[in-house]
Amino acid sequence: MGFSKDLGLMLYVNDVKKEKEFWSAAGFEIVDEQEMMGYIYFTMKTNVNSTTSITVYDKEFIRQVSPEVIDMVPSILFETDDIETLQKKISALTDTCSEINEQPFPNFNFACPSGMYFAVKGN
Repeated sequence: MGFSKDLGLMLYVNDVKKEKEFWSAAGFEIVDEQEMMGYIYFTMKTNVNSTTSITVYDKEFIRQVSPEVIDMVPSILFETDDIETLQKKISALTDTCSEINEQPFPNFNFACPSGMYFAVKGN
């Protein structure tokens, strides 16, 4: 018995509503939205067929149920077949989007509304 092919990541943010608006505008599919203990959270995927999901939780909720992980921030690398178009789309959503760098491979980075940075690699 081992791990399944599916992978779920969790992000802890200051404003779940702002994050949902941002990631939806960036092109992510919101696949689930629920409430737990009075806090809204949502799950998104890069596209509906992805085996990786990202669930976004309010930091205040995490402080109550699992305070030992509140400061853990993953480093996430997304991939795209059209880096120029995606970089333009993200740069229109946030002023934290970098230009496309060519080394060590075509890439750019950006921050979401909560200030966490993400990288994007071109294929």
